[in-house]
Amino acid sequence: MYRPLSRAFLLAALTLDIATFAAEPSVGTQVLAPVVVKASAEAPDQESAAPAVVLSTLKIESMAQGNVGDLLAEVPGVSSSYFGPNAGRPIVRGLEGDRVKIAQNGTATLDASSVSPDHAISADPLTVRRIEVLRGPAGLLYSSSILGGVINLIDNRVPVELQPNQVTLLGRIGSVDGLRATSLLAEGSAGSWAYHVDGFHKTTDNLRTPVGVISDTASTSDGAGVGFAYVGKTSHLGLAYSGLDSSYGVSDPGVLIGLHQRRWDIAGATDKPFEAVKSIEYKLSISDYHHSEYDDGVAGTTFANKGWDGRVDVALDNRKGFEGVVGFAGGLSDFTVTGDEAFLPVTRTTNAACFGSFTNRLADSTWKLRSGFRLEDDKVSAGDWTHAGIQPAHPADSRSFAPLALSLGAVKELGNHWETSLTLSRTERAPNMQELYADGPHLGTNAYEVGSRSLDTEKAVGLELELAKTKGPVAGSVSVYYNRFSSYVAQQRNGFGPDLTSSGGADYSAVPRYDYVQIPADLYGAEAKTTFELGGPRRKLEVFGDYVHGVNHDTGEPLPRLSPGRLGVALEGADAGWDWRVDCTYHLGQHDVATNETPTAGYAMVGASFSYPFKLQGGEGTFGLRLTNLFNSLGRDASSFLKDTLPMPGRGVEASIKLVF
Repeated sequence: MYRPLSRAFLLAALTLDIATFAAEPSVGTQVLAPVVVKASAEAPDQESAAPAVVLSTLKIESMAQGNVGDLLAEVPGVSSSYFGPNAGRPIVRGLEGDRVKIAQNGTATLDASSVSPDHAISADPLTVRRIEVLRGPAGLLYSSSILGGVINLIDNRVPVELQPNQVTLLGRIGSVDGLRATSLLAEGSAGSWAYHVDGFHKTTDNLRTPVGVISDTASTSDGAGVGFAYVGKTSHLGLAYSGLDSSYGVSDPGVLIGLHQRRWDIAGATDKPFEAVKSIEYKLSISDYHHSEYDDGVAGTTFANKGWDGRVDVALDNRKGFEGVVGFAGGLSDFTVTGDEAFLPVTRTTNAACFGSFTNRLADSTWKLRSGFRLEDDKVSAGDWTHAGIQPAHPADSRSFAPLALSLGAVKELGNHWETSLTLSRTERAPNMQELYADGPHLGTNAYEVGSRSLDTEKAVGLELELAKTKGPVAGSVSVYYNRFSSYVAQQRNGFGPDLTSSGGADYSAVPRYDYVQIPADLYGAEAKTTFELGGPRRKLEVFGDYVHGVNHDTGEPLPRLSPGRLGVALEGADAGWDWRVDCTYHLGQHDVATNETPTAGYAMVGASFSYPFKLQGGEGTFGLRLTNLFNSLGRDASSFLKDTLPMPGRGVEASIKLVF
C-alpha cells in the first residue's frame, strides 16, 4: 500500500552515496558504543545523565526484531505487553503505559501506543541504532514517572558528527512468522555537511505457534528517513524527515490496523558557549500520526495524534567534582478517536517541565551522590462529547496538574571494582486523557472503560539497593527494590457495560466494565545478572534473573497481568571465526492473579545464535543465524491480554546478512 515511500528513499540513498563515495572522509571510522549489561545501576565512571542500560547497534541486530517490546524483553526487569508479533510495549518492573516513557531521540514518539496494547510503537527495530534505558536521577531528564523508567530509541537520523561515507545493507528471513526484511542505511559527509538516509521494507506471515498457525497476525511495514546536518568546530544543527506505514493483524478475525506517521526532527548543539557550561543541546519533533482499525476491509475506528515535543539541555562543566544537566521541555498533543470505538472525546494535552540531574563526588572520592528533580505543568482538556446512546452528553472539561519528582542516590566504591548504591525516589504522574475521560467499548482490551474526572496525581515513593562488580573475570550486579504507590491508577471491575439500545446506542451488557480508580499499591522485586569468564574473555557464562510482585496495599489482591519473573543461563564464546551463544530461560508461572484473571503456567525457552564476520572487496560483512524456542515449548505471557488465546511463537530459524561498504 505504501511501498513507494521506502523504495524512493532507497533510490535516493544509493544516488546520494554514489555521488559522495569518492569524497575523502574527514574523520576516522566511528566506534560503536559498548553494551552495558548491568541490570539497573550506572557504571561508576558515567555521568549523572548516563543511562542504566545501553544496547548498541551490534547488540540490537542480534536480538528479536518483531517489535520494540520483544526487542527489550531480554533485559532483566523488562517484559512485553505482547499483543501478538506486531504490537508489544515494554513493561518495566511491572509498570506499563504512561508509567514507562518511550522517547525517540529524546523527544516523545507522539503515537497511540500507550492507549492500548494492540497499538504498535511508531518505531521499527530495523531503524533503531541504539537504545538507552534510564532510571533514577537520569530518568528525570525525560519523565517524572521514573520508577518504571524511560526508554530512549535512537536512530541517528539527525547526524551529530562528520563520518566517513558508508553504506550498510541488511537482509533478514525467518521461519516462525515468514519474516522477509531488507534495509539500507547510508551515512557520511561532504565538507562540513553530514547526511543520513535509511529505508526498509518488511513483511511477515501468520504466526506459527506450538498450537498451530494463528490467523490474522501477518504484517507489512515500510519506513524511511533522511537527515542532514551542518557540523562546525563547536556546534552542529540538523533536520530530518521520516515516515512509517504499516498494516498488521492482532489475531482478531478480519481486523487489520493501518498505521501512518510522518515526523520532522530538528536538533542541534553548541559546545562551551559560556563559562561553566559544557554544552547546550536543543531538539524539536513535530508529528502527524493516525491509524485506522479495519474490520473486513471497512474502517471502523481511527486514532489520530498530532503534536510537537521539544527540549533544551544545558550540560554543566565539572566543578570540584560537581557536574550535571539542567533544562526545560514542553509539548502539545491533539488526540482524537472517531468511529465505532470512539470511547474518548477530542482531547488536547499540553505539558511543560524544568529538570535537572547531577553528580557530586565528595571529599572522600569513594563516595558519590546522584540527585535529580523534575517539576511539570500538565493540562488535559476535553471537548463536548456526545457518545451514541449516552445521556446526557459529556460536557467539556479541563484538568491541570503539577507533578514533582525527586531522586537522591548514594554510590560507594568498595575497591577492586566493587560498588554499592542506595537510591530513594519520590515520583508523581498526572493521569492521562484515557484515565480521565474514557467512556465506551475498547476492542483491544475487550472492556467497557469508564474514566474518572476526579482522579488526582498518582504519587509513589521508591527505594532501590544495588551491589555491582563492574570489571574483572566476574562482573555483574544484583538489585532489590520496593515501590509504594499511595494513589495508583488502576482499572477496577464494575459489572458489565450498559445497554444503550433504548437511546440509540448499542448493547454492551455482555462486555465487562472497568472503571479507573485510585488505590494504594506495592510493587517490589529483584534483578540480577552476572558474567563469568571461563578461561578468557572470549568464553563466558552468564546467569540472570528477575522477579516482580504487585498487590493492592489495602486488600492484598494481586495487581493484574504481571509477569512474575524468570531465571536464565547462557554460554557464549568464539571458535573458528564464529561467535556463538546458547541460552535457556525459565519463565516463572503466575498463580497470584487478580479477580477474573486466569493463572499462567511456567515455561522454558531454549535458543542459540551464531554470527560469522567476513571480509569482502571494499567492505565487510556478517552472517547471522538465530534459533528460537528449539523444543517448541508452549508458553503464555502473563502480562498479555491475549495469553489464553495467543501463545508465544513456536520453534523458529532466522538468518541475516549484513554488508558494509
